[in-house]
Formats: sequence, structure tokens, C-alpha cells
Amino acid sequence: MPRRASSGANVGQIAGIAVAIVGFLLIAALLFKLIAGDMLGGGSGGGSGKSSSNAATLNLMTYRDNGNSLRGNVYKVDGKVEETLRWTADRGRLISFEANDSTITIPVPVLVPEEFSNINIERGSQLVMVVRVDRDGTLVAEAIDE
Repeated sequence: MPRRASSGANVGQIAGIAVAIVGFLLIAALLFKLIAGDMLGGGSGGGSGKSSSNAATLNLMTYRDNGNSLRGNVYKVDGKVEETLRWTADRGRLISFEANDSTITIPVPVLVPEEFSNINIERGSQLVMVVRVDRDGTLVAEAIDE
């Protein structure tokens, strides 16, 4: 007696495969957003993004003594631009920023990503910045208020 041909994939198998594909795409999109957001500095743009009123003020004594202890945190820094130390087209500008708080005024390095290229940052400019302390202790601008 000849064998009967199988009826192919049933509806349950097709639904399972569809759910697996949708789940994979959802997880891939979330991972991409997480990784790309960290690489691009959070995705905030020229003067917008995180509000400086929500961030705590950076304690300059703590930053000077051990900047690595503040890694990953977001702070508000008030001060003026001393000079541009370095500029690259892909990373942005590294500036010397004379930051001040209630007790001390010290120069700190701040990396201003290329997404803020529309903001004119000149020597002597008074700025309020929201900065993130990077994994190596460098301050990276996330929002700039002129």
C-alpha cells in the first residue's frame, strides 16, 4: 500500500514560527536602540533633550579627587569655556571648561559631541551643560543651554 503524502505544516507550527520571528525582531530593535543610544550619547540634540533643572549639580571636589566614582551619572555643570583643546569631525570637540559650584572653580575637560555642532562654543562663553560621566571619567555633554 503506497504511503500517503503528508499534509504539510499545520496552523500551530506556522503561528509558532510567526511569533518567534516577531519576538526576535522586537528584541533586536530594543538591543539596537540601547546600543546605538549609548554610542551616540543618548540621542539628544542641540540644546534640547535632558533638562538642566532635573540633573543634580556636579560636586567638583569629588570629581577632581576621583572622577571614576561618578561614572555613568548625569550632572549639571555651570561655567565658561576656556578653550577648545581638540576637534575631530566624527567625535566632536574637547573643550576646557572652567566649571564652578558653590565652593570651587576648576577647569574640567568636556567632550561636546558632533550633534551640538550647530551651537557656537567660543572662548569665554557662559554655558550650563548637562553632562554624563563616561566610563573613563570624561564629562560628555548631553544638553547645552547658552
